[in-house]
Amino acid sequence: MWIRFFRRLLSTMPELRDGKLSTAEFDAILTPELRRLADVLCKRGGHQIRLVGGAVRDLLLGRTPKDIDLATDATPNEMITLFQAQGIRYIETGLQHGTLTVHMNGGRDYEITTLRVDRVTDGRHAQVDFTRDWRVDAERRDLTINAMALGMDGTLYDYFDGRGDLERRRVAFVGDARARISEDYLRILRYFRFYGRIAESDDRHDPDTLAAIEESRDGLRKIAAERIWVEMAQILCGNFAPSLLALMYRLGVADCIGMPPKGNLEEFGIIWKRMRAFRSKPMSLLVSLVVNLDDVYQLVHHWKLSNLERRLGTFIVSHREPNPDGDLLKPYQDLLMRSQPERRIETRENVVELLRYLGRPEMAKEMETWREPGFPVNGGDLKSLGIKPGPIYKTILEELREHWIELDFKPSKEEILQVCRDRFSVSL
Repeated sequence: MWIRFFRRLLSTMPELRDGKLSTAEFDAILTPELRRLADVLCKRGGHQIRLVGGAVRDLLLGRTPKDIDLATDATPNEMITLFQAQGIRYIETGLQHGTLTVHMNGGRDYEITTLRVDRVTDGRHAQVDFTRDWRVDAERRDLTINAMALGMDGTLYDYFDGRGDLERRRVAFVGDARARISEDYLRILRYFRFYGRIAESDDRHDPDTLAAIEESRDGLRKIAAERIWVEMAQILCGNFAPSLLALMYRLGVADCIGMPPKGNLEEFGIIWKRMRAFRSKPMSLLVSLVVNLDDVYQLVHHWKLSNLERRLGTFIVSHREPNPDGDLLKPYQDLLMRSQPERRIETRENVVELLRYLGRPEMAKEMETWREPGFPVNGGDLKSLGIKPGPIYKTILEELREHWIELDFKPSKEEILQVCRDRFSVSL
């Protein structure tokens, strides 16, 4: 109760005056470049331009947006004509969907999209027509909190009470949930992602919305694996992730996106809570659901995860059993020193992530700053012992280095060379 109270207190939304937003965060994004862009479209072209999507949501929460998305009632051809006349550079990043990326002097790029209405959609892709109706464009968006627009003068355009839902920390689809989901089934996962970002508790789901999700879940099988992972990565690291994952399993969503059939939700809850204090990687949390390496490989294949993610996942699952040496850092230093030199940085990051996974944050911190000792023997030293150069150098050096690692990196160069003499029967 008190946590919820203080969270609401700290996230009080700024007031609107005469329907307009006036905050330092809003003023900060109204750069001279953005004002000039608006001037070209509005004053010279007779069109309108507004902030849309996440930027509006962030500004209404008193936050500075990371990304700025813009919409206009000008068609792509009308934009191109204006920009060419004013010497403004642009890239046709998604012309079939009405999107241009404009490069303004000062180095800032702005993505502008013409107002659209879906003509045909199959639940994955949509064919669109352009429109000049702002409400029609808002109707095709997924959630009420994402359907608002903000004029350059701060006027809020809110057709579906998105601000009210934001203030209530309510995640709701625009209009009929089933209709919105059928336009793009990925919106099911977007619902869970935004619930983790907006809601104040894990039990405020609307029953009708959950029913619509359960009825529509099979549509997720149509969605590209890469898009699934983009959403899941954020859900795993977000608020209420243990509760949201349990709900996804209960509604049958987990099965439709290829999550482990018998995901270890209890273990996930422990690891998620343990790693909340750090910027944990999604893969670290994901593998807490699985039993063995075969499960990891299956996820990697199904979701087309990167090699970097695969190596992290297999590393954690291979080494997550508590080390019998207890609090000694040595076994984890050995993992680093035995790794391939070209992947030493990656391995260190993986070891740090593993230690956090195991609930050993102090050891992780120590591992972050530990300086790797340099192996004191090289091929020239072997040559000085009379060993002829060749492939055997690699074998000998690897064996000597392993001996050095086992003895806690303490043997000196002379001590290691003596071992070489003894083992390989060489002498000066």
